[in-house]
Amino acid sequence: MGAALSLSEIKSSTGKVCLMPRRTINRAAACAAIALVLVQGSVAALAAGASRQSLDDALFTGPLVAPNATSLPEGHWDVEPYVLDSIQHGSYDNNWNSRNTPDIHALRSVSLLEYGLTDRLLVALLPQFGYNVVEHGPDSQGVQLGDTKLRFQYMLHAFHEGSWLPTTALAFSEVFPTGKYDGLGNHPADGLGSGLLSSTFGLFSQDYFWMPNGRILRSRLDLTYTIPDEKASVNGVSVYGTGPGFNGTVDTGNTFSADLAFEYSMTRHWAPAVDIVYSHSGGASVRGVQASNGLVTSISSTSNASEAVDVAPAIEYNWNSHYGVIVGADVVVAGRNTADAVTPQAALNIYY
Repeated sequence: MGAALSLSEIKSSTGKVCLMPRRTINRAAACAAIALVLVQGSVAALAAGASRQSLDDALFTGPLVAPNATSLPEGHWDVEPYVLDSIQHGSYDNNWNSRNTPDIHALRSVSLLEYGLTDRLLVALLPQFGYNVVEHGPDSQGVQLGDTKLRFQYMLHAFHEGSWLPTTALAFSEVFPTGKYDGLGNHPADGLGSGLLSSTFGLFSQDYFWMPNGRILRSRLDLTYTIPDEKASVNGVSVYGTGPGFNGTVDTGNTFSADLAFEYSMTRHWAPAVDIVYSHSGGASVRGVQASNGLVTSISSTSNASEAVDVAPAIEYNWNSHYGVIVGADVVVAGRNTADAVTPQAALNIYY
């Protein structure tokens, strides 16, 4: 087992300039400290000089964010349904006095469905459904379909105990714009899509380390780069903040992400985990015309590039090599021109 969602698969952003309130930074720092204490405490609690743990004894579900570099055996499935609530706080003015946008609870169900085409090549499908709850505004009219991702992954090298080479894989993903994103009228919360066909190229790796007490620490380092294949044609009210009477295009820019993740085999069944994620997105541009009261105005605006650092601590429980569960939260701990968001989430992993 050990599948996971990438950052772009579980995280959404308002795209607004946002200074981070201290309460969120403090809460995020506390989450990271808890994860560190779990690892340090569990190491200290186990007897020093314990025998070297075998790989077969270490059960992992996978951290919250970093995908697994290891392919599935041919003919095997891995199913991991996620439920999450991305709590996006409204953006503030420069003095943190008033919000420019409302608070949003973005409730999502994302299912990771993986199948081993060969021992090295797997295919994954990620359908998404959701419901938005907006402070002082209309919520979604019902459960909405989001964008759908299709991913292919090829394992170049598999880890072998005693070797210094980690498991390494190349990945290619395509996002299909199956979710609503424009023409939303009086229900902007119905928008869960991007309107963009986009491609993501990934380099995934996974390695194992034996701690001084003999327990296993599993690590992942995943690098991804996302390029929109085209601009999104936008009409009327949209997820990009355009209003009634707008007609034009949106270009969201490219995105780079780096995820360093760790899982510690505290016992055969319990494992604390943490992801540390850096992401950088190029500035988005909006071009078009705005019709209002018989007048047509040209619109042209470009937002600055954005950066974010996320920490996602979690705890796993694995019954056996086929079933496991993970619970945690992804927290934006620092950012520039990015949304202030906390995303509690849970997933059940089933391998067969």
